[in-house]
Amino acid sequence: MPSGPTLAEVPPVLANEPEVQQEVVRAYPPELVEQGVGGRVEVWVYVDSAGRGGSGAVKTSSGNDDLDCAAMQVADFMEFEPALNQGVPAEVWVSEWVEFRPEAAEGRVADPGRPRCERWDTFPVALETNEIERWLDEAYPPELVERGSGGKTLLWLYVTESGEVLKYEIRESSGYDALDEAAGTVAMNMRFEPARRLGLPTGIWVAQPITFRAPVPTIREPRQPRRPFQRP
Repeated sequence: MPSGPTLAEVPPVLANEPEVQQEVVRAYPPELVEQGVGGRVEVWVYVDSAGRGGSGAVKTSSGNDDLDCAAMQVADFMEFEPALNQGVPAEVWVSEWVEFRPEAAEGRVADPGRPRCERWDTFPVALETNEIERWLDEAYPPELVERGSGGKTLLWLYVTESGEVLKYEIRESSGYDALDEAAGTVAMNMRFEPARRLGLPTGIWVAQPITFRAPVPTIREPRQPRRPFQRP
């Protein structure tokens, strides 16, 4: 995947860096501050056309689940100068690093009323899986079927809170543009049980492989040689 599931001519620019750094300190789990445990987390941040940020998923983990979760809270706090496509504000996904340093949080007074960071309860689960083979057959480009060419495309899918696929981006190509496009067609037909966070359905980007298996050539039984005609 590129810098985010949606590309933009002019990328968004973080507009509230000081406030974000304050939120890093507030979100830092107190027990990890006391233990001197720090780390860096790279998170995917969804930036809408008004510049509001929201976390989608951890791209690069710190190796500590609690720090990763806190980084997602920080991403929810980010605000941006929005991305532009042809001069028009656009939705875009970007990756941002969040760094937790124990020395930066020394002397912080913990807020007892702050809710503990909650991870995703569940991730999307594909429904109607019995239909996928039919969609693959219908979308398989005929010219590639004839050539016996198959492949796997790895997509990013944005699954909405209602379980529909809103859009997709290619993370890893199959090597065939026609197969990649067909994979997108199949993905847009898919439906999911949506992800949940804090018990509520929510939209999220997920990775989804779509594989077109090359057809197996039909093996014909060899014909018996024709015997010459013999007169009785």
